[in-house]
Amino acid sequence: MATEVKVCGVCGKNDAAKECSECSIPICDMCAKEVLLQDLSPGTMVKPGVSMSPLRAGQTKKKVCPKCLAEVDFM
Repeated sequence: MATEVKVCGVCGKNDAAKECSECSIPICDMCAKEVLLQDLSPGTMVKPGVSMSPLRAGQTKKKVCPKCLAEVDFM
């Protein structure tokens, strides 16, 4: 069986490597934008000089299309 190759929904030229985490449009590596979000849950809070949870990341990354980067409030 042949696998379906999706074309980037932004540029329409390159093969899509991932999907926008907000609108699910297929995006290529060139069009994908990365957003770093600070995780404010109690498990990731840091006291001055003491990390409360070294096993959990304090930031999460999202891959989004340029349209969602401009329009969506990530806070």
